[in-house]
Amino acid sequence: MALQVVIMAGGKGERLWPISSAQTPKQLIPFEGEKSLLRSAFERSVHLTPPENIYVVTSADLCRKVQEELPEIPGANILAEPVGRNTAPCIGYAAVVIARKDPHATMAVFPSDHLIREPEKLRDAILFGVRALEAHPDLLITLGVVPDRPETGYGYIAPEVVLLSQGGLTLKRVKAFHEKPPRILAEQYLKSGYLWNAGMFLWRVDTILDMFARLMPDLNEGLLNLKASLGDDERCVERYYLDSPSISIDYGIMERAGRVAVIPVDFGWSDVGCWDAMGNLFATDAHGNTVRGSAELINADNNVIWSTDKRIVLIGINDLVVVEGPDSILVCPRAFSQQVSIVAKKFTSGES
Repeated sequence: MALQVVIMAGGKGERLWPISSAQTPKQLIPFEGEKSLLRSAFERSVHLTPPENIYVVTSADLCRKVQEELPEIPGANILAEPVGRNTAPCIGYAAVVIARKDPHATMAVFPSDHLIREPEKLRDAILFGVRALEAHPDLLITLGVVPDRPETGYGYIAPEVVLLSQGGLTLKRVKAFHEKPPRILAEQYLKSGYLWNAGMFLWRVDTILDMFARLMPDLNEGLLNLKASLGDDERCVERYYLDSPSISIDYGIMERAGRVAVIPVDFGWSDVGCWDAMGNLFATDAHGNTVRGSAELINADNNVIWSTDKRIVLIGINDLVVVEGPDSILVCPRAFSQQVSIVAKKFTSGES
């Protein structure tokens, strides 16, 4: 059967506030050209499998916008989360839906809000992984991005022995996963050949469901109830989410499973994670400024500017983020851009 693709699109993109919001998170925003990040993720996926085999898991509030953005996908393939519970419950939900269709299907999982500049290389890596699963069906495969700098904002994967090599691609056993490191440790990781954890996965659906049963028995109980009730009980998804812990697939499964492998990849990847990262991603002028929209810069260096309707003017200012959003203006040093999510959470919670 054809590959089944799951696109996770439930995030809020809080570090890109005020452009990204709960109503229009970053996956629905175009950062390059006219296509949103979600639309680009879908178009990469249709080079792997037909639209009827592509699923999007998103918040209930965003289902209509997702359907408008991806009209090719059947409405039944847009899976609504009543509340956010991180990636493990999300992936479990999608796996149960796919297993009802084909219990032995191969399942790829992609975030919706990443930028990939060489999508053909992603396609080659996934197809290589699919072939690897034919020989090693019990593997959990992740993609690890070859880093080009000591980045403190990403998790890392430590690879070891090569399991398979073909067509310039390799499959390596994973020795360990590491959390976001301080700068000194990130430099050591870079020298040691560690990979960035991109949150992209490939496995057989029966394998990942077996891992839930072995390693996350509480969540698995909810998955069994969900599988038995889907289609008959309209509140079964709500009960599943309300009873599920908020935990990532990395913590819940990948870091604890024994048969985990990684495909090192280099396809121009970024998670478009914060405003400072935008300055590393997109074209800069002769003074290192990244500008989206209208701006006038005089004696200004290394700034990230995003204007929507108004011209932004900077004179004698360096290393700032200045963003004109729909109802707020953000100004902060680039070095503090990871903290933007604190403000986003504050306004989302209704605090003044």
